[in-house]
Amino acid sequence: MSREKALSRQQEISAEDVAMAAGVSRIMVSRAFNPDASVRSGKREHILRVAAELGYHPDMAARSMARGRSNLVAILVPTLAQPWEALEVDALMQVLQRNGMGCLVFRLSPWRIGSDDLVQVRAYKPAVVIAFMDSLSPGELVPLFGNTPSIYPHYGLDVPAPQGGQRVDRLHIEQHAGIRSAVRLLAGSGRKRLVYVSGLGTEHTKEARNANSDHDRLAALREAVDEFGLELVTNLEGDFDYETARQNVCNFIRAGGQTDAFFAANDVSAFGVMDALRFDLGRRVPEDHAVIGFDNVPQSGWRAYDLTTVNLPVDARVAAIMRLVKSRLADPDGPVRVETVSASLIVRSSV
Repeated sequence: MSREKALSRQQEISAEDVAMAAGVSRIMVSRAFNPDASVRSGKREHILRVAAELGYHPDMAARSMARGRSNLVAILVPTLAQPWEALEVDALMQVLQRNGMGCLVFRLSPWRIGSDDLVQVRAYKPAVVIAFMDSLSPGELVPLFGNTPSIYPHYGLDVPAPQGGQRVDRLHIEQHAGIRSAVRLLAGSGRKRLVYVSGLGTEHTKEARNANSDHDRLAALREAVDEFGLELVTNLEGDFDYETARQNVCNFIRAGGQTDAFFAANDVSAFGVMDALRFDLGRRVPEDHAVIGFDNVPQSGWRAYDLTTVNLPVDARVAAIMRLVKSRLADPDGPVRVETVSASLIVRSSV
């Protein structure tokens, strides 16, 4: 059979053909392709196997029109070039796809969303928008996406709920307990003077200095430093970036700065701190300086770094987001929902 004929034959295959070949009803075929439908695993596998043999796949566009909504989830991210963002989006996409949902990933400016961006996202009519946009608030998402339900991860700050029935569900990231454990570890190891390598750099505009995660980390750090009697010497700009953190640590030490511990806003910055100390400045980690990061990306456990870090469990975050997605799709007009995931400390040899 020629390729053209094979393709034509595949296009002619219908759900009724699959039902007849599998010995089930047409409705059962539809249920087999719906991950949320209750179908015995053996029967689902049989139907899907027959469908694959026949070259059948459901028309998702037609199904979306019949239901009045798509099965698409729009994921908005500032970048996929950093380990943490890539790790989280990859894990989220896997779970969404296993649950029968399509994924659209849009890379947008972390500080502002333009009209062209809105046109692109809205054109696909997503069922839900998941916005990993650290500088936006829930209320700011509403005029951007109108009636489309949104999910917004936020970091421990007092974020007011949207008003007037606006549907912005929230994933609350509680960082303070993990940061408190980190500072307690530093105090217990005899450290006295701490430098924070922040996530914001001079390359950004003043508007960019409103990143919620960085503000909340610094606030939690100040609380813990006061509690355990350490001195917060200064806040070095690190821009969540290896090279920026490395250069600014070198500048700080070479200018006579004194500290015995560094806390970085993310693991990538902490890697820059460690390499500046060890390779540029001839210092020892942890003998001369302790270093703590944030995120617990896989590279933090590599032998070259073996970094003590505050862990934001990816599996827990993704599971919480999926609960929000499923709840919102099941009850589109329901009240705002909030899930909470807490950070904890992973102790390795950099302290």
